[in-house]
Amino acid sequence: MEQSGRALEFALDIAKQTASPEIHVAYVIQKPARAPDPVSDEAIALLRRSGEESLQNAQRLVKKSLANAIIHLEIGDPGEQLLELANRVKPDLIVLGTLRHSATEKLLGTVSSHFLKTRQYPLLIVP
Repeated sequence: MEQSGRALEFALDIAKQTASPEIHVAYVIQKPARAPDPVSDEAIALLRRSGEESLQNAQRLVKKSLANAIIHLEIGDPGEQLLELANRVKPDLIVLGTLRHSATEKLLGTVSSHFLKTRQYPLLIVP
């Protein structure tokens, strides 16, 4: 996803200016919008493989610039899962990529708005 890549590159630029940076990269598997309940094991396995591939690519990018990234593969609602992860990791800064959302999505909430509501962590949103 293009927006995630831009966010990671931005985070790496910031991390290079830090004495001993620790980069956590997360991918959240979310139930596809029109998928039947329950989601089949095959569909989850396919989504998991896609997530693992994305995380491996991100880890390679981080390794070129710094050291290894700590990767996290979560399943569920992206906003909730990333906030739970942040509560475990206690980051100095959260960097999120964002898409342009429809009016409906803005009303229902996005991943960024999950973090904005909590006001627990510094947040940088990269368009």
